Amino acid sequence: MRLDRGVTHHLVGLDDGASNVDLHTNVINADSGIGPYHYHAKAENIYVVMSGTAEVIIDGVKHLFNAGDVAFIPPGVPHAAGSDGSGVTTVLEIYAPAGRDFEIIEDSAEIIATARANYEKDNK
Repeated sequence: MRLDRGVTHHLVGLDDGASNVDLHTNVINADSGIGPYHYHAKAENIYVVMSGTAEVIIDGVKHLFNAGDVAFIPPGVPHAAGSDGSGVTTVLEIYAPAGRDFEIIEDSAEIIATARANYEKDNK
């Protein structure tokens, strides 16, 4: 995570000899905005929201996840995550297999804007 968005605490990963899993927490600032829209070619992601509310866009659909909620993101599925703006959000992230597997989707601002607009329309 970019430093201006919050802090990542690495718990288990490549540096610990784990090649099959990376476990870390992301403490996301309330005003951080959503992260880059991206996908992982081979890695699976699991987000466990520990506190706050996470805004997560998965395959062009916006979701709000609260403390205790879990999101599973298969390989190849584009997604982006951040705080919903109401406060600091802490997410436990499980990433497997460990290692660099991060492809940013360029020109994704329209995808994110459409996902947010559809969410607002569907949740009035």
